[in-house]
Amino acid sequence: MTQRGGARPGAGRKSGGVSEAKKIGREVSGRVAKKLADASATPLDIMTRVMQGDISITEMQFEAAKAAAPYIHPKLSAIQMDARVKRSVEDMTDEELAALASSEEGGGEGEV
Repeated sequence: MTQRGGARPGAGRKSGGVSEAKKIGREVSGRVAKKLADASATPLDIMTRVMQGDISITEMQFEAAKAAAPYIHPKLSAIQMDARVKRSVEDMTDEELAALASSEEGGGEGEV
């Protein structure tokens, strides 16, 4: 009796496989990005020139740069890090405790 429906061993796309359309898309976007970078016309360059007051860039060029920016430049994400090392008072030396006490005396928040 043959198997019907359900998952079968070896079926489906192999892991790590990339479709032909995706390969072509990556190749084209890479070529476009390189041409723009060579011409100093990347969306970031155009927006920077507008910020510097360059009036030779039209409104249409600026809008096109805004629309193309997410496809060419990665969006930077903010990260927040708490790098304070938490130590107990018993682990601190006398010098560290004195420095901590003197820094709290003169620089408290809310003092005028």
